[in-house]
Amino acid sequence: MKLIQLTIKGISYSETQTGAYALILKEAEGDRRLPIIIGGFEAQSVAIALEKELKPKRPLTHDLFQNHCLNF
Repeated sequence: MKLIQLTIKGISYSETQTGAYALILKEAEGDRRLPIIIGGFEAQSVAIALEKELKPKRPLTHDLFQNHCLNF
């Protein structure tokens, strides 16, 4: 199986599901995009991570996931 590196392209409010957001992932070396529907709390967590000046007091869910994947 070939792993494909993805980057976060953006977050947008989902018009199809109330209270949900679409996390748009993009291939690091390509043009394909992958939308993933996430909840409001998850969208807020990702938005905090993207905003470099905000530092939460404890690791958020995506921090644990990111740390695990980098050590994979």
